[in-house]
Parts: sequence; C-alpha cells; structure tokens
Amino acid sequence: MNRVVVVASHRRSGTHLMLDSLRSNVRDVQRRFMTLERIDPYHEQHLSVAEFDRQLRAQKGIVLVKTHTLPGAEAWPDRETGAYAAELLGVTPTIYVHRDGRDVLVSLYRFVQSYSPEVAGQSFAEFLRSRHTGRDAVGVNRAAYWQQHVLAWLDSNPTTTGSYEGLQGDFEATLHSIAERVDLRLRPALSQVRLEPRRRRIPVVDRLLRVLGLRPAGSTAIRPQAGRVGGWRQVFDDADLAWFEAEASEGMRRLGYALDGEET
Repeated sequence: MNRVVVVASHRRSGTHLMLDSLRSNVRDVQRRFMTLERIDPYHEQHLSVAEFDRQLRAQKGIVLVKTHTLPGAEAWPDRETGAYAAELLGVTPTIYVHRDGRDVLVSLYRFVQSYSPEVAGQSFAEFLRSRHTGRDAVGVNRAAYWQQHVLAWLDSNPTTTGSYEGLQGDFEATLHSIAERVDLRLRPALSQVRLEPRRRRIPVVDRLLRVLGLRPAGSTAIRPQAGRVGGWRQVFDDADLAWFEAEASEGMRRLGYALDGEET
C-alpha cells in the first residue's frame, strides 16, 4: 500500500460523486474504494479490524476509504474499532465532502423512503423533525445531527473540504483545488462524473467510450437522484425552514451557506 485518502461526509452529501471524481481523474488511484464502517460488528458486510487492515495494506497505489461516521472513537460500538478508526483518521489525509444541509435532508428523505415503509408514510415535515436513527447520536433530530456531523468534522481539521455544489457547478477548479491540498496528481484531461440511475452496462464498451471521451464516468451512488442544487426550495415550507434554522444555522454558517440558499 502506498497511500490512503479518506473521503468523509454526512450521508447524501455527494460522497460517491467525490469518490467517482477521484477514481476517474487521479493517477494511481485504485478503482475500488473501501468503506470504514465495515469494521463495525453490526455491519452487514462486517470485516474484523485485522482483516480490514490487511486488505487496506495489500492494495497498491492510492486507496480511497469512505466513511459517514463521526470522527471520534466514541462513535464506534467498542474499544477496538474505535481505537483503530481514530488512529486511521488521525494520520490519514481527509477530504470532508459537504452540501447545503437542506438539500442533504431532502435527498436523505427520498432515499430512506425507498426502503423504509415507516418513512414512506411520513411527510417531509415529520421526517425532518424525527430522530436520527444511528447509534452515534441517540435522541438527536435529523437536522441537529447534520450540524453535529459538520461541526465535529470541521473541528477535526480535515486536510481539505469539497462541496457538492462545487463538483456540480465548477468541476475542474474544485477538483484542482482538492488535488493540490491533498497532493494528488490529476490526469491531463478531466472527466466529470454524471449522476444517473444505474443501468446495465457492457464493461468493454463502456471503457472504450470513456477512453475516447465519448462517455463521462458514471456514478456509483446508491439510488442517485437528479441532484439539483437548491432543490430543497420545492420541499421546505416556512415552518420547515424556521425549524432547520433553529437546529442547524451554525453548521450552515461554518460551511459558508447563507440561509437564503446562496453560498457566501
């Protein structure tokens, strides 16, 4: 193994958009990324800490590690996983991916509706005010948890941050800035990843079209939406906005988002 780079984010913030942008455009990056949460004993694809570390070290080039967890050891269910995660995150270059919290929560609502009958029967207002379901922050509502996640990661001093809005609206400048801060070598011609539903592909044909520049890199995102920046305006009402502002205004401010939806 040569290098590890962590890509951290709250769910539905553009995690896979960042991972795919790096996989498609950075030299020496492994095509397959690893997910840190697999060391959690409750994960459906659980790996022991020893096996995860073995697989991580066995890879060559630059290995991307994805995580949605909070940065501290206390976010993990036991001492072994917490100590390992804290050590890895403490010494590894990290990109924290962020997105307007309102768009995050709208995307999360639609995503959770796709597999949860309970949430499928909820209005967005009910979902917004409901409790975060993870074990890392019991009893916290979803807007407050988004802010907690943002502040915890910003306070941990990640190597750099990258915004979903930047990847969508100013792709090349955003990727160049991230690469410079994390010391990554970009390919001469950059390929922007497009968000699209997964479709059946013929790998050889796909690879050839991408080499010829005739098809942008596809997304590995799980159930990707259209991902339009500012789509929250069609979902939030005045009461939802007031609730969100009361619970998450500091996170928005620290990330540079104004509460009218425009970045400052």
